[in-house]
Amino acid sequence: MNSINTAYKRDDVTVSEMAERREERAAQQLALLDLVGADGCVVCLNMNIAGPVKRSGLIDSTFFAAIRELGEALFAENSGQTVEKAVFVNRRTGIEALFAVKGDAEKIKAGCTAIEDNSPAGRLLDIDVIAPGGRKIGRSMPRKCLICGENASVCARSRAHSVAELREKTRAILGEALAERTAELAYNALIAEVRATPKPGLVDENNCGANPDMDVPMFEKSAAALRPFFKKFVLAVLEAGREELFSPQLAAKLRKLGLEAEAAMLAATGGVNTHRGAIYSIGLLAAASAACAAFAELPEWDSPIDSLFPQPAENCPRLAGRLAEALGDGTLSSSKGSAVRKEYGVGGAVEQAAAGFPLAIVAKNARMVYDDAHGKESTLALPYALLAVMAELDDNNALRRGGRAGADLVKKRAAELLKFGETASCAEFRAALALFDAELTEKNISCGGAADMLAAGIFLDLIEKETASVCEFFGRYV
Repeated sequence: MNSINTAYKRDDVTVSEMAERREERAAQQLALLDLVGADGCVVCLNMNIAGPVKRSGLIDSTFFAAIRELGEALFAENSGQTVEKAVFVNRRTGIEALFAVKGDAEKIKAGCTAIEDNSPAGRLLDIDVIAPGGRKIGRSMPRKCLICGENASVCARSRAHSVAELREKTRAILGEALAERTAELAYNALIAEVRATPKPGLVDENNCGANPDMDVPMFEKSAAALRPFFKKFVLAVLEAGREELFSPQLAAKLRKLGLEAEAAMLAATGGVNTHRGAIYSIGLLAAASAACAAFAELPEWDSPIDSLFPQPAENCPRLAGRLAEALGDGTLSSSKGSAVRKEYGVGGAVEQAAAGFPLAIVAKNARMVYDDAHGKESTLALPYALLAVMAELDDNNALRRGGRAGADLVKKRAAELLKFGETASCAEFRAALALFDAELTEKNISCGGAADMLAAGIFLDLIEKETASVCEFFGRYV
């Protein structure tokens, strides 16, 4: 069985059901056209899915990515177009969205065509624009066939390709698109972590902390080298399918990819370990977040839009923990980290992962607390979130460099600064962080494990915000 077959809910749609939905859609379009009048149009987003099964978690994930792209490209505040009303359709005949839009129909169609032509899964998107009077605006260039790249309408009329071929190609496109989106979020999390400033004892945009062999450009090169591997982690999970998520075969493949990612990192940095811990933590979370999306059980038809999201920031760490248990502890007994954990009786990245990344969740929540208290325009929410992790984590790097006394100092000072940051002005908090940075740099203490948990928390925040952005977008117009 093909991997992504397991993501499909076997709920076959009949020809009569599709015809009934077309009539209903036409009536909805006319009603929305009446709403916007002569200076508007209706935009209809559908998924072009071959065969009798029109819904799955993977299909829905691609649909919501298209909604975000539509919102950013066409319906932004400065776009000159405004959405008057949105209609969300959750049926087994397909997931759809209809928008009544004030704006030039021809211009909007050009923007929709660009999304269809340039998005990773654009070939699976049908974005129709209906002008006043019910006129459907056509494309300037015909769409290409999924299989052979020729004129799609010609291939469809001649039935040049079987439904099985089309479904197989559809699965591949959907999987590639989800993997690419997830890898981008993982990459963005690593970039956001290294650029967060100031970070006591760590590389940031002010200095290199207690790591004279590293700087921000090196971390950026490392993140770029790792991005393709985050995509490979996701594709490996999709290929395995839901039933094989925790199999020895997938675990072996993920371990192999992790070693290849580490080699790519070292090649990019000239042998410096910038992201070994993040390869493990972010790799697991990326794989888990994609699995949450692709293998989600669909809710009842006609349920509201927020019911279609599998609570990614809650379920993702839990699933990543189960993946970690399947992977086991693959660290070398002779490694520096293993020696530290044995000497001091502490856990490490493996234990954090198996527990469901509790400190990544601490970081995500602490960032939200600081944003709520000081405003999102402040740049200190991520340093504040880092302190929340440092105050709790027995950081292996801190123990190796500073011993128990140094690690205890980190936790004590971080907890004090965390409390101080609750009420201090941004300027006062920044100055206190700079003093802590100087103190740890002088003592040669760097908390790389805490930085990994901060990056993991950022990743969880990013996937949560993706979900929230779609629900918020529809909430404004429904």
